[in-house]
Amino acid sequence: MATHNCTASVVHSPKGNLILTAGHCGNGDKYAFVPQYRTGKAPARQPHGIWAVDRVFKDPRHTAYGPGSDLDFAFATVKPDKLGRQIEKVTGANTLTRTPSYRVQVTVMGYPSARNAPKDQAIKCRTKTTRLSGYKQLRMECGGFFGGTSGSPWLMNFDERTKTGQVVGNIGGAGGGGATDSVSYAPFYDDQVFALYGDAVRDVGVVERPPFPNSLGAGETWQHAKQFAGGDYTGDGSADLLVVWKDGEVTLHPGDGRGGFTAERRLRKANPAWKQAVTITGGDFTGEGLSDLMVRWSDGKVSLYPDVSAAGFGKEIELAAAKSTWKHAVQITAGRFSGNERVDDVVVRWSDGEVSLYRDVDRRGFVKESRLRKAGPIWKSAGLVASGDFTGNRSWDIVVRWGSGKLSLYQDVGAGGIGKETQLRAPSASWKNAQVMTAGNYTANGRPDDLVVRRGDGAVTLYADTGTALGAERNLVPPRAS
Repeated sequence: MATHNCTASVVHSPKGNLILTAGHCGNGDKYAFVPQYRTGKAPARQPHGIWAVDRVFKDPRHTAYGPGSDLDFAFATVKPDKLGRQIEKVTGANTLTRTPSYRVQVTVMGYPSARNAPKDQAIKCRTKTTRLSGYKQLRMECGGFFGGTSGSPWLMNFDERTKTGQVVGNIGGAGGGGATDSVSYAPFYDDQVFALYGDAVRDVGVVERPPFPNSLGAGETWQHAKQFAGGDYTGDGSADLLVVWKDGEVTLHPGDGRGGFTAERRLRKANPAWKQAVTITGGDFTGEGLSDLMVRWSDGKVSLYPDVSAAGFGKEIELAAAKSTWKHAVQITAGRFSGNERVDDVVVRWSDGEVSLYRDVDRRGFVKESRLRKAGPIWKSAGLVASGDFTGNRSWDIVVRWGSGKLSLYQDVGAGGIGKETQLRAPSASWKNAQVMTAGNYTANGRPDDLVVRRGDGAVTLYADTGTALGAERNLVPPRAS
């Protein structure tokens, strides 16, 4: 009996046979529910007996992190006892209730595992909740909620006499409901929990749900994204997101043209070679259909991979040799800066603060150079640079995130100069924390004017339809759980 590993509670239902727990808890007919469990007592002497679990109902989109962790709840039907009674008739039941806000007064009760709490007794806490940043989840601070308390009900208006209340959450969510015993999370109950409740009441054969829109994963994963490149790598006219990860893995995330992304494609598994990629950019340097990828490696070599697709990379073309001047290129970003119809011009920010434009780059390399800014301290502090058509003119523009956290737009960049500066954001800690940035045509207006930004906590944000003002913010990846 002391090997219990999750907590559950009875919820009112038409048949009186439902319990509620966390989605990451076990399933199947090998599990049993012991209401008001008492340590040391034999099965026959438990206050309300032992009830066999019949079926478990979970949302198939549940994941440990990211938007799927907001669905960390589950219902289970339990079989009648030997007298034919349903469990609710014996124990009473909580009432499934929509969470009214992120700040609610709750009573939380659960059973820590005997491994962490040798007394093997229930723990109770009365507290006020807050929101877990980046998630649709409640957060509470109460010590002692070790493993085993997953699924514990969060009850409003708890009645000490009947031991019931309105259940507005359960321990679960990001990472299984909290990284320590003193901080716990709970899914925010909305239409999703009631839809699953309905499935359990109807005893549906299979729980089916549509996939999440605009979901890339969790901040715990995306904090390891090292570089982004935008480009049309699938040939559908919308921008896709190519990502180089810190371990050398390379992935492609096809855009759906509505600000979302479809299933990830792996282009390279983790490897030491791609860990040496310093800066990358997408463009159309070969004019052969799909976007190409340009990479500056740590040894100074610059490579061009033509027609990158979900099938992989094209044959590498060396544009600059190792140990060349290009070892001092800190950032590269491709765009249409010379008036032709191809994204084949490259703006380079050098380590000494010089900014150059190379026009009409192709397989032959970097031939036509213009200096946009001479070496100096100002542009040495340009932390991130991305290019796009943010103003709708023939020449593209660039967006710069400065070391101070200021965000600037430079309009109509070309051989004649860097263009007019417009401040998109004043210096701020949020933008100072931006680690990776690219731009592309990710939404429906047909222009490459959507910024994609990854911050230090793993959050990935799309700023749709950016112009002389920063575009509408859409969260693609929530920050890692705090």
